[in-house]
Amino acid sequence: MLEVQSLVKQYGEVPALRDLTVSVGPGECLVLIGRNGAGKTTALRCMAGVIQPSAGTVIVDGLDVQADPDAVRGRVGLMPEVPGLYERMSARAYLDHFGAIYDLPVPERRRRIERLLELFDLCEAADRWMGTYSKGMRQKVALIRATLHQPGLVLADEPTSALDPDSTRRAWAYLAELREAGSALVVCTHSMEEAEELAGNIGIMSAGRLLALGSMDELVAGSGLRPRQEVRRWPGLQDIYLAVVGERFHDEPAATA
Repeated sequence: MLEVQSLVKQYGEVPALRDLTVSVGPGECLVLIGRNGAGKTTALRCMAGVIQPSAGTVIVDGLDVQADPDAVRGRVGLMPEVPGLYERMSARAYLDHFGAIYDLPVPERRRRIERLLELFDLCEAADRWMGTYSKGMRQKVALIRATLHQPGLVLADEPTSALDPDSTRRAWAYLAELREAGSALVVCTHSMEEAEELAGNIGIMSAGRLLALGSMDELVAGSGLRPRQEVRRWPGLQDIYLAVVGERFHDEPAATA
């Protein structure tokens, strides 16, 4: 579904992305983790066709993003970290508006909107202006908007950063449901728990480079960290991340199972 080859993005003298190569098939998930400024959001925006790369290619469902960005956008659902909602619209009207843009038939889009409003516990607030919404409520609407048309590729930047634990679990379950239906997912996150929950493959980024890529088991095997048997699963992704980006790893004593 998604093929990224040798992707480079320069802002003047500043390299935001350096030779990024990844692929994500239907029903697969790639989670990108890294510090602020690692290049995760820039990569997502290039994949969506929102910005043009300086070099390299992005192919979505066989279409070149640079050659035909409009056609690609119809196959992609992009959830930015900061949702740009129309504050003087209700959530229900806003989602219906985007469903029409996506050319969803009226009965289908209304049925899907109501089901997702219920899933994310927004039914009671659905006819209020979104300017009255909390940050978490806005984030839920943004996730619904990005996936309303069940796109083949979902690109989500920090999709649960403002959500409470229950809403986070609902979002994770919903993203898993999209994968089961065949959507490919690329998720940027700072949450190690989210990365472990969602990921098929995990990409660790720093300074625009992809430093490591693989499944959790592959990253554990390649990290050089000593396995430990505990009540919790160790080494965890936080340990691997610190080892990969060159931080000093502190092996603290822990209670064994």
